[in-house]
Amino acid sequence: MIHMVSEVSGRPRHRTGGLGGRETPLDPERPRIVVSELLHQFDLDGQALFFVEFHRKTG
Repeated sequence: MIHMVSEVSGRPRHRTGGLGGRETPLDPERPRIVVSELLHQFDLDGQALFFVEFHRKTG
């Protein structure tokens, strides 16, 4: 399964690979695609509003 995350407001950050992994701020202009099977988390820096869409992989 994959997630597509779209930021609306605030400053959510996406981290892959656990606490020592790569951190990327979300950008309202570019939705982020996240593979469910990979270790990941979202950090909020204050209030934030974002949407997560869930999609099944085909094939």
